[in-house]
Amino acid sequence: MSNEGWVAVIALGGLKIPKGLRPVVDEIVGITDPVCLSVLDEEYADLARRAVAKLARKRPSPLQAGRRATWAAGVVYALGQVNFLSDPASEPCVTADQLSAAFGVAKSTMSSKARQVRDLLRISHFSPEFQRADVTAQNPLVWIIEVNGVAMDARHAPPDIQVEAFQRGLIPYIPALGPDQTAARAGSQVTGTPPVASAAAETFPPAGGQLASSRPDAEAAAAPSEGADLLEHCSDLKRQLVEFARSRRFSRQFDQALRAGSGGKAVDESEFINIIDHFILQRPLPGDRTVVETFVRAHPELAEADRQMLLGWRDVVEGVFEIREWDGEAIIAVNLIDELTYRVYSNAGPVALASMEPGCFMIARMVPISVGWMLSGTQQTFGASQRAVVLQVAAELAAGYPRLVFRNPEKVTQGWELTRKQRAMFIEFFGSDLIVVPGPEVASRMNGFLAWYTRRVLEEADSEESSLDADVAARTPAFNVPGELASAPTVALSCDETEGLMFLANFALVREAFENPGLAADSEHRQAVLGYLKADSISAFPFRRLARADTARASQLFQHLLNKPGFSWERDGEALLRKHKPWCFGAKPQPPVTPLSSELAKALPFSV
Repeated sequence: MSNEGWVAVIALGGLKIPKGLRPVVDEIVGITDPVCLSVLDEEYADLARRAVAKLARKRPSPLQAGRRATWAAGVVYALGQVNFLSDPASEPCVTADQLSAAFGVAKSTMSSKARQVRDLLRISHFSPEFQRADVTAQNPLVWIIEVNGVAMDARHAPPDIQVEAFQRGLIPYIPALGPDQTAARAGSQVTGTPPVASAAAETFPPAGGQLASSRPDAEAAAAPSEGADLLEHCSDLKRQLVEFARSRRFSRQFDQALRAGSGGKAVDESEFINIIDHFILQRPLPGDRTVVETFVRAHPELAEADRQMLLGWRDVVEGVFEIREWDGEAIIAVNLIDELTYRVYSNAGPVALASMEPGCFMIARMVPISVGWMLSGTQQTFGASQRAVVLQVAAELAAGYPRLVFRNPEKVTQGWELTRKQRAMFIEFFGSDLIVVPGPEVASRMNGFLAWYTRRVLEEADSEESSLDADVAARTPAFNVPGELASAPTVALSCDETEGLMFLANFALVREAFENPGLAADSEHRQAVLGYLKADSISAFPFRRLARADTARASQLFQHLLNKPGFSWERDGEALLRKHKPWCFGAKPQPPVTPLSSELAKALPFSV
């Protein structure tokens, strides 16, 4: 939305200014108007009038003390701060120095008064009441509301829901009417014509939805419970958290999260809401804190129990759940990925779970609360007849994101057992835990191993001899060789006790350099070793393995490569690896082999 055709500034008579404060307001607006109209624009002049009038209505009004020019400068600067006035991409764009000069007020004085104005009026970077139209249009978060416990974009909500959201001050205008018609309808209340709510209700039939509020649903209120009170409190905390995430301080990071989450493609409402939820609870910001962690640090007044619960929300469970039964206000569901059982609530009450009958499925995100787990973000539900489709989705998620499986400690234990077994069978088949082969042979070597491995597993499971060959052919995964491996002169095939199967292109060159440090002078060997060091796809494993054979030679190699005569692998090697491969340190290692239930294993397409 542009500012073309912006309506002239509102008349002071329509702003409900207390009679005793009208002279003060006239003086302040007599300063803001000419500065805004000459340096900024009519929209800023209009917003300034509204802000000054609201300050006048406070009891006692702060406008009664202080210089009029200071209040004028503080009001306009506060509005500019939350509307990106100093951003070169904004129109108009004015610096703090230019604005203070226009008002004839020191910049420090103007800044201090602006902070007071923001606090008094509770102006945030995305407060609809004091937001410019172009800023509103560019930020999707300002339109997110909760309806029946589900977050949604108000622009896609039924018109009667839009009206209620506007009346509560949750959105800047009614999307179905547009900003001008919304303003005209609101203004008509002064002249005696029908107000916004009744006018819109005549135009649009009710849709039956309800905005989430601080009051429990009527049905839930009939039988209050400790759980209902907790969920209502959680709902309030979540709303505060979302509002906090809307602030200007996070706008750039959210844009990055949206691009990463959407892959640069258009996303539907459900995907968008889950991207927001992930951004708030899980995505690290600069400094490695999340939005929820920043929120907790910014609100020391929070009760300790609330602080711990909010921080616990970083532990999001993402899964595919089979609904087993109802239990009071909750549903009991089994996560097909980690095979754990969850007691699940909705902050909108049992009515929001009404469609989730035993036997059906849902893909959902949830966070821990004291009585179980609470849904977070949006959910997709599937009928019992769609079991095969749901199992395939769960299998692909489990294979693609093993951390979802390893929430279950028993799965971690199983994973390490399978890893040890896989390594033992690799050594039995190849004669060593590491072999080096020409790149074109990788596919045949690995396919041979996988077929042999599958046969051994089926034999241990007492598969019938008559169908063993057919079972092996059907169950052996096809090994897809990446192009860079197939074309490499040499590739190391290895099975490590911690990292599992790995494939290292050009390994022979790297091994030769470790065995003969003088080869660091050869560009091909030098590039191979430094390439390993800089590559994010290669762990610390090959360096530790090769250096362990002869630390003195490893020291000589890196003295040449790094031009550091005093380099010692025993003293400096781990620091070097930590610098170039920080992701190999700190985090507790996960099993490289992911154990799946028999149902998920059968649903997974066989390829590696």
